[in-house]
Amino acid sequence: MQKVLTTWLSQQCQILPGAVHAVLLTGPLDEGPYEQAIYWPDDEHDQTSLDRVAQAALRSKQAVIKTRNSTIEETGEPLDAIACPLFLDNKLFGVFAVQMSNCSQPMQQAAIRQIQTGAIWLETMTVLQGTIAKDQLINLVDLVATGLENEHFRVAATEVANELTSRFSCQRVSLGFIHHNRIRIEAISHTQKIDRQANLTRALRDAMNEAVDQSSAMIYPLETGPSALVTQMHAKLVDQQQGSAICTIPLIRDGKAIGALLLERGIDEPFSRTTVEQCQQIGLLIGPVLENRRREERPLPAKIYASLRGWFAKLLGPNHLPLKVSVTLSIGLALWLSLAGAMFHVSSDSFLEAGICRAVVAPQQGFIASSAVRAGDLVEKGDLLATLDDRDLLLEQRKWRSQRAQLLKEYRQALAGYDRAEVAILKAKRTQAEAQLQLVEQQLQRTTLVAPFSGLVTSGDLSQSLGSPVERGEVLFEVAPTDTYRVVLKVDDRDIGLLTRGQQGQLKLSGLPNQTIGIKVERLTPVATSSEGRNYFRVEAIMDSQSDLMRPGMEGVAKIVIGEEKLLWILSRRLVEWFRMFTWNRLP
Repeated sequence: MQKVLTTWLSQQCQILPGAVHAVLLTGPLDEGPYEQAIYWPDDEHDQTSLDRVAQAALRSKQAVIKTRNSTIEETGEPLDAIACPLFLDNKLFGVFAVQMSNCSQPMQQAAIRQIQTGAIWLETMTVLQGTIAKDQLINLVDLVATGLENEHFRVAATEVANELTSRFSCQRVSLGFIHHNRIRIEAISHTQKIDRQANLTRALRDAMNEAVDQSSAMIYPLETGPSALVTQMHAKLVDQQQGSAICTIPLIRDGKAIGALLLERGIDEPFSRTTVEQCQQIGLLIGPVLENRRREERPLPAKIYASLRGWFAKLLGPNHLPLKVSVTLSIGLALWLSLAGAMFHVSSDSFLEAGICRAVVAPQQGFIASSAVRAGDLVEKGDLLATLDDRDLLLEQRKWRSQRAQLLKEYRQALAGYDRAEVAILKAKRTQAEAQLQLVEQQLQRTTLVAPFSGLVTSGDLSQSLGSPVERGEVLFEVAPTDTYRVVLKVDDRDIGLLTRGQQGQLKLSGLPNQTIGIKVERLTPVATSSEGRNYFRVEAIMDSQSDLMRPGMEGVAKIVIGEEKLLWILSRRLVEWFRMFTWNRLP
């Protein structure tokens, strides 16, 4: 068994591209410890990193990939470590770990699949070791490796046929696989091009079909007397070849025939039962390997057809009850969705906006003296909001009052002296001083900012800006009434075509989740805005009722009623719209 494991390990490492070091750990089934180690290419390399990955795969009982797990000391090239557990009769048998050149994730997955396929071969050979000599097992491994050395199926099948011709001293070996329920010759030893219309090819195909139809290995001429097996096509092939010995072995996978292996010798070298048994064991291993390679090389339409055919075979054939129940329920659900109707709504994020918003601005340049309210406070009409510093204005007021008094005194003296020219001049100066005084008094009155009406202060906080300068016209506060709101909907541009003025809907606010509010679309704004990578249209709606708990800026979700539609259309409309845009964008 040690020689078989060593040969298997060597073949796996030669098949895997970029393999540098590998280890195979085995032990008692499902018990361990798994300490029997075989190294490739030798055990002189430091295997610490490989052992860690192998132990991780043993603990998880799953494949493990460690990208850039180590490097080559000489070149510094990064190495990936891959480990796969090995099972025998669903019991843990050991683990295979390999270090290989760093590669992409698809290449790593392909390597894991290759190791898992090789594990199946190893399991089969382990089961057969009681009835087949070790040298024969090694030959089986060599044949499987021969079938995997080439990437193309036909080349690999031809090389396997050539190898079998040499090992069993045959004149010709042919391989055929089932295609559309009939055998098709895929490889003939030492033949590069196969003429499927040739008489020889047809005779080989008919003989293979004869063996596959009877699900039995066939030898012709028969070693004993009459047999229950029909050998008409084999006899025809022998007559066409002017005498030869034939052995035909059906290739089986998962209990089903996938093809046939036909070996030909001279009439003086008939096939013995021992040789037939060896060929059957070879067919058990090499048949599934080559069939997998053939299936991988099929064109995409053929793969799709085969997949659908297999799926329908499971669905309409015996067994597979869970699949049938799932498909039945899915069809029933699809029919119900296509026939049942429901009310279709357009949902969108929304928020409350005050119906009226009055800005309180700075009437003149100055400095903030005090602040009585800030955002969130409720105020009544005429309540004090803030005051501006009036010290400079008071000084200006005193200045003009003093100047007015001085001019009044001089004016009276001019009247007493009957100086008409001076009286006219002083009268004009007094009028100018009174006008300046009135202007200052008006500015003093404007230093007190009051609420224009009762409502809520929605913005403005001057408590942290006392003493700061303000410019004329600068917005200090915004006040909104608490009894007039409108709902603003952010409707996706894919849904804006479904909305019209007057449609009804419902609104739920995050702050009032237990209250459903009726709304009515009032206005559609034909201007899109971008937010969070999507385009939205502003749609305004009015509410049927309002609450004292509502505040401007509260957010929620609004649903506008469009009409009754089929459930299938409601659930799939987004996907259909995306597909239409995708095809429109990709088509020339």
